[in-house]
Amino acid sequence: MLDILTYIFAFTAILGALTVVIHPNPLYSALGLLLNFFSLAVIYMLLQSPLLSLVQVIVYAGGIVVFFLFVIMLLNLREPQNDRDFGIKGIFPLVLFVLLAFFIIFGILTFNLPPLQPSYMSPKVIGKYLLTDGLLAFELSSFVLLVAIIVAIALVKREEEK
Repeated sequence: MLDILTYIFAFTAILGALTVVIHPNPLYSALGLLLNFFSLAVIYMLLQSPLLSLVQVIVYAGGIVVFFLFVIMLLNLREPQNDRDFGIKGIFPLVLFVLLAFFIIFGILTFNLPPLQPSYMSPKVIGKYLLTDGLLAFELSSFVLLVAIIVAIALVKREEEK
């Protein structure tokens, strides 16, 4: 039963991620991101990791998505234009995405990974990892998000000046 629920919520997480990437309306993309985050929180709960599930809901679904919605409202985006490129430059990322997804699925089905133990997900272990080995990656990811938001605001402001 747990395997079926895991597959169902993995599928909804993929649907949410595809909505983020494919939908031209940024508000619907943010809602797709919210669906993705909630699906991942349920998967973490099914993996017997309530701490990660709670962090996923509070930090990501509650904080990051609301932050993105504020940025979308601050930018005052108009109706999206249909500027999809179906040439070689537009199809190449799609082909790259399909190949990457194929290799990830192939890797998951080929390698026997040991099942996660609940002791790996204790708050003490996660906190120690985030403040020691994972500190650089954690800080770099927050910096990349900040730079992406600043670039988005600069691009929209430059478009308004034209």
